[in-house]
Parts: sequence; structure tokens; C-alpha cells
Amino acid sequence: MSPQPSLTAEAVAGLSQAEAERRLAERGDTEPATSRSWASILRANIFTPLNAVLVVAGLLTLALGDPRDAIFLAILIANAGIGIAQEARAKRSLERLAALAAPTARAVRDGDARELPVDAVVEGDLVLLSAGDQVVADGTLVRGDGLSLDESILSGESDPVSRGGGEEVRAGSFCVEGSGAFVAESVGTDTYAGRLVGEAREFRHPRSPLERALDRLIVVLSLAMVPLGALLAWSLIEQMVGTSEAVSTSVAGVVTIVPEGLVLLIGITYAAASLRIARRGALTQQLNAIESLASADVVCLDKTGTLTEDALRVVAARPAAGVGLPRFENALARFAAASSSRNTTLQAIADAVPSAPQEEAEASVAFSSRRRWSGVRLGAETLVMGAPEHFALDGLAETVQTETASGRRVLAFAAGDVALDDPGRDGPPPPGLSVM
Repeated sequence: MSPQPSLTAEAVAGLSQAEAERRLAERGDTEPATSRSWASILRANIFTPLNAVLVVAGLLTLALGDPRDAIFLAILIANAGIGIAQEARAKRSLERLAALAAPTARAVRDGDARELPVDAVVEGDLVLLSAGDQVVADGTLVRGDGLSLDESILSGESDPVSRGGGEEVRAGSFCVEGSGAFVAESVGTDTYAGRLVGEAREFRHPRSPLERALDRLIVVLSLAMVPLGALLAWSLIEQMVGTSEAVSTSVAGVVTIVPEGLVLLIGITYAAASLRIARRGALTQQLNAIESLASADVVCLDKTGTLTEDALRVVAARPAAGVGLPRFENALARFAAASSSRNTTLQAIADAVPSAPQEEAEASVAFSSRRRWSGVRLGAETLVMGAPEHFALDGLAETVQTETASGRRVLAFAAGDVALDDPGRDGPPPPGLSVM
């Protein structure tokens, strides 16, 4: 195992809470938007060619004619209201979902590890990593104990990359093995990944083919309305009709050219389809997505994450013959307390057995998915946990087969007075261990 640079007292303590709050206040809000802004929703549903035509015609009617003749403005309000209401509902749902799925970070403040929202991490924070954690900032590692990172989101390389003290880590990576700590140097939109995806995160509101066709039709008809309305108003005035009546009659005559009823019908259809899809558990962020979905014959989905809760619990702990349960649980507790990288498995074990004081391990091997085991050397005893096939199970072999067939994760725990050397990338556990 390669030696890691020791942490200075300042690095171990991290920032003070007061200093972190000062830096956070100076930085301001850098959290990216998790959904469309209200301005985007209002702009997309209000500033349309149809609304522009109806507003101009309505203002002319209200200013020079009978306000009762401006009833067609109700169509404008209804059409815009349907779109705004549906997309506002989607915005609220997306923001609630983002809050539930928001990653967190463990940073050292005043010498203690604290779990923080990602947007609360500031430059200079000492951020801790363990298996399953997301790298939430760009920075430099101060230590790495068997640390491997999945950097595929940045580099496209699917194989985990080993990282050690002094090397750079970037936001967007995930810790798949081992543990480590790094000092945050860039956070939020200042990170390498933040700069790359900044433009991609910007919400765009492309018009669907049907909407573009309607927009073109409305523009053409609007151009025809102007001379027709002017001619109609002029002919009425020539017949000694009052200005108010001439304007009302002209607007009423030409506004019917615009198919506002068709646009309203399309909006109602979109809204009804969106509600039907919502009953099936899907969310429509913008109404014209209904048209795109209706045009698709096949939808291909890629499951890139887990749909289950990232939590484990110990169902049973069964010691080998001749090993008492108290001794077995004590050894498990010592192992969990001394392991440098407490992943979800070790956390579940630590929660299930009596707590033990943390001991300084003379040597340790972090868990690796290639090796499928981890171990620590405590005094004159080496404790190792890993896949059952690494050990001679004796009378426990049948139990392992039964539990594995039922879908449970089964681990073997062994101990012995043997040396714990560097096993390399995929070496087996040291020989001479006995299953407890």
C-alpha cells in the first residue's frame, strides 16, 4: 500500500463554520436551476403571434369601441392560462423531486465532519469521500486510501481511475472504492463540469411542428387583416357610421380570420393529454411535448442509476462453530470502527452490533469490487470481510447457498494472526485466516 501524505493540523480541522459562512455570503447563490424559471414559462405562453394579434385588436376595441365587443380576449386568457397552469405544476413537481434527490457532501468544519447541501460547500472546505459519494467540487486530494473514482461523465472512460494524495479530482466524478479527502478549489458553476454543462442546462423552448405551422398561418392572416380592416373601417366611415361603431365592426369582422378557437382547442387537447399521462406517473414539463410523444413509435430508455433506496440492514449474524456470538459481534464492531472507508455495508454492520472504540489500524486494505474483500490489522490480529468464496466455510457453506439463493447479500468474516500486505489490484486475502 502506497503511503499517503499526512494531513496538517489546518487541513484536518478544515474551515471554521464562521469562515465558511463568510465565504458563502461573498460567493452568493451558485445553485443551478432545477426547472424552468417563471419568466420562461410566462414568456412562452404569453408572447405568441396569436396573442399579439388578439391584444392589438382588443386594445383597439377597448379604446375606440364597445368593451363588450372585446369578449374574444377571453380566448387569449384561457389559452395562456392553460399553458401557464400546467407548466407551473410541472415546475413545482420538478423542484420537489430535485430537493429529494439533491446530493450532499461531508465537509470538515471546526474539526468535525458535517453533512452539508452541495451548494453550502465553499472554496477551502475539506471534503471527505467514501464509496458511493459524489465529488461535488474541483480540488486536490490530501489523502486517498484505495480511492477509485468513476470519471466517465467527464472523460467517457468507464473503468474506475485510482487517485492518490496530490492528484486533482473534479466535480461529477463518483467514488466507487476506498476513501479520501480533498480541498475544494472550485465549486458550483465554477467547476470544470459546471462550465461544460452551463450551456446545456439552459432551458430552451423549441416550437413543435404544429405550433410552427400555426404561427406561420397566423402571421399570414395577420398581414391580410391590416388592409382588410382598414378598408372595412374606411367604407363604414364613408357611410357616415360613427367611429366607435366603425372600429367595433371592423375588428369584429377581421378578428374572425384568426383561428383562435383552433389554438384554444389544441391547448385543451394538450392539457387533457398531460393529465392523462400524469395519472400514469409521467410529468410533462411543457405542453408541446405531448405532440412529440405522439409522434414517437418507440421510446428507448437507459437506466443509469438505482431505483431503490441506498440502504442496507443486517438480517442475521451467524458465527462459526466454536465462536460465541458476543466475541463475533465484538470483532465485527472493532472491524467496522477501524475501517478507513465506511461504506453502506460497514455502516449497516456498525448499526447492528454494539459500538466499539475506534482503534488505529496498523495496516488496512480498502474494499475493491475486483478483490471483493477488505481488511484491517489491529494489534496481533488481522480481520477480513469479503465474498464467501474467498474462505473455507466448513459448516456454513449450506447456509451461504440458501441465503444467496433467496437474494440476500452474504459476507464472510475471518480473523487470524497473519500479516496484511498490499494485495495489488485483485489479490486474494492473506492465507491462514479462519472464519469466525
